[in-house]
Amino acid sequence: MPVFPESLDGKPYTNPAVLCASGTDDEFFKYRCPEGREIYFQQYGEYNIHKIWRDDALPCRVYLRHCVLAAQSLGDEAYNNFLDHTFIADRETTIRQYFEKMGTSIMEEEPPESLKTRYGG
Repeated sequence: MPVFPESLDGKPYTNPAVLCASGTDDEFFKYRCPEGREIYFQQYGEYNIHKIWRDDALPCRVYLRHCVLAAQSLGDEAYNNFLDHTFIADRETTIRQYFEKMGTSIMEEEPPESLKTRYGG
């Protein structure tokens, strides 16, 4: 569902955006799939997908680069907020801490040819 964000000074943006939020499997089944786990597993169980939110996945490099570039384009305050308040799947490590540990070489990587238009920055 699209959202219409506001700038830091309260002015609405005209373009819709995608909002991602944290959650747990229990919250998903309570609020998004009240039919229950059985319905979910009928559709995804055969693929051995038993959890929705995993804590062992690392960010997709090309997509993380795209998100960082988008945050940078909004100015220093939004950029620093993104780095300090967005977490990888372990829900403990911020993007800034992830870059400190892994390095920022990801920002120099070009997206694959098939994604350059979408994730080219």
